[in-house]
Amino acid sequence: MRDQLFAQPEFIPQFSQFEQFSGLRVGMTGHRGVLGRILSARLRQHGVRVHEYPGDITDRQALGAWFSGLAFDLFFNFAAIVPVVKVEADPVRAFEVNALGAYEVCKQLLRMRESWVFLASTSHVYRPTSAAEWRPLRVGDREEPSSVYGRTKLAAECLCRPLLEVQRHPHCIGRIFSFSHRSQPEPYLVPSLIRRIEDLERGEKLKVANPDAIRDIVDAETVVDAILHLALQRAHGTVNIGSGRAMTVADIVGHVAAGLGKSPAIAGVSEAPNAIVADVEPLRRIINPTA
Repeated sequence: MRDQLFAQPEFIPQFSQFEQFSGLRVGMTGHRGVLGRILSARLRQHGVRVHEYPGDITDRQALGAWFSGLAFDLFFNFAAIVPVVKVEADPVRAFEVNALGAYEVCKQLLRMRESWVFLASTSHVYRPTSAAEWRPLRVGDREEPSSVYGRTKLAAECLCRPLLEVQRHPHCIGRIFSFSHRSQPEPYLVPSLIRRIEDLERGEKLKVANPDAIRDIVDAETVVDAILHLALQRAHGTVNIGSGRAMTVADIVGHVAAGLGKSPAIAGVSEAPNAIVADVEPLRRIINPTA
């Protein structure tokens, strides 16, 4: 049994078909991050060997030397600078890693004509809808990132997608919506909420910014399930990875608090709350093409 913070969406079954990856050569960047760590551990647990790039993906010489001795059937690029504080403190470095680094990885993979590549992107590339008139965001909707992080990931897409398409190289770009995991550190939303809720004095209200904002959030374990299903199907193109469910930030707070056996009152004002919820129909069809 998994200790998941958020329930598994019914259309994303827990992945169990690891025998389909038996004997395949699998490579990965970003294995120290939450998603990379979970995916690598799952594959290894089921006897799938994973080659994890240990260095800086912007170091062309080191990257080229590592790739020169290897060949892959599947490759997952998770390497990125994600925390808002780090991205905004050094946006130049964030663009180097998130965009140019991803491009360098793709260049190395082009010589492996049959390798399938998964590039981790984000829902932050989209222009959010208003919370009052929200609708699921579809691939093809307006791309207008409001954060530096979103801009770096959109830049990565704009660099990598044309290169891979021109070379007719099999690839999938996963736009991952909000996720959490018990191993995720602060300053991410859920671990920060857990600490703040646990530190509340009796009767004290929890101050929350934009409690009426709407998000689509799943457990990191679910994201990895979805990625494994995409790899199994050798999915092509750009696809949203989320639940398709809308939760206000206040709902998320209540869910996290309930898991701690608490129910704090919330204090906070929403100023033009927005909504970021995935259209998951393409993902649903890929996972279950006969439905």
